[in-house]
Amino acid sequence: MSSTITSASVTHIPVWYRKEVGKNAYRDNIGLCTSEWLVRLKADSGHEGLTLGNRFMRADDGTVGGLLEVLRERVVGLNVDDLLSIEGGVASGPGNGTASLYRDHPWLSNAAFDLVGRESGVSAIDLLGGRVRNEVPAYDTTMYFQDFLDPQKGAAKCAEEAAEAKADGYRQMKIKTGRGGRWMLPEVGMQRDADVVNAIREAVGPDFALMVDANFGYDGRLDLLEDFFRLTADANVFWFEEMVNADVEDYKRIREFQAKYAPQALIVCGEVDRNPISPVFQDLIDQGLIDGYQPDIVSHGLLGWMDLERQLAGTKVLSVPHNFGNGRYGTVLGTLFGAASETFISFEDERQHDHTYVTDGLTFERGNHVVGNFAGIGLGINEEIWTRDHAKHEAVVSA
Repeated sequence: MSSTITSASVTHIPVWYRKEVGKNAYRDNIGLCTSEWLVRLKADSGHEGLTLGNRFMRADDGTVGGLLEVLRERVVGLNVDDLLSIEGGVASGPGNGTASLYRDHPWLSNAAFDLVGRESGVSAIDLLGGRVRNEVPAYDTTMYFQDFLDPQKGAAKCAEEAAEAKADGYRQMKIKTGRGGRWMLPEVGMQRDADVVNAIREAVGPDFALMVDANFGYDGRLDLLEDFFRLTADANVFWFEEMVNADVEDYKRIREFQAKYAPQALIVCGEVDRNPISPVFQDLIDQGLIDGYQPDIVSHGLLGWMDLERQLAGTKVLSVPHNFGNGRYGTVLGTLFGAASETFISFEDERQHDHTYVTDGLTFERGNHVVGNFAGIGLGINEEIWTRDHAKHEAVVSA
């Protein structure tokens, strides 16, 4: 007999970074802390499934009351067996009557993988199709405009923090660029971008993957973008991400820059896209103008990412899930996806301090998250910390 979801809750949990995180091309200082809007779905079997409601809460009209109403009307009372369709032990799509729920709120499919996995005693990795790797590469994604936090040091501040990340065991890093899009004059910002990348390369040495992400900071300035490619040609950049907004003609130019200055590098984008793949991104894929596609891992949901990989099948485009602003939960979820995905490259790690969770079978070694054995997503709640810090803030709806 199938168990039933009898209650759902929403709780705000603060998540602390290991350092102050600065600006990017369009957003002011990130700061020291972000938020997880933790959603817990509890079944009468005693098991629960976890997900984040961050996408809902970050919408202009997102409220705790609105999120609870969705959970009350559309989730509480569902049978766990109806959350996912399972064929041969693998999730093949939404379960009975849940397609519209995941279409409207794809992040809820993450809790489905967790709860179904726990009920059946299998890992979410198995539900995704089985593991293809036990060690999932991760990159430090906290190299924002750290030079703005210490103007006297400038690019040297970024180099110092990169060396610290290497000492902490990381072997990959993403560097925010695009300073000339808003915070500096365009030419000066481009030069600072190049100085930072080159200073970091010198600090971490040659056997360290460096990605750069401009958050569209070079829009309308392809001339300066070519200068940036030229000035960082010796830095052996691993990928260039969202240097400009999605546009076929602009990406043709970027391919020219890549071929001339960085033939080893990948071109990736898609953080702002949703499922199904929108026409402009489909054009970039069809014309071979990008190498990696990167909607968010949590808000897109595991079912959404399975669908994306089916859409990308037959292309040469690889999976590069976005994962900033998802807290510790996002790091774990992305690691599970990376363990199961044939086309996965590397995963975005925000490096927050551990807090409310108990992590089963997941360790960090040699720049990789090493995946052990567990049921569901392998993330539990430390009930002592929960009772002390969070229980009084939990908003619950029940059947």
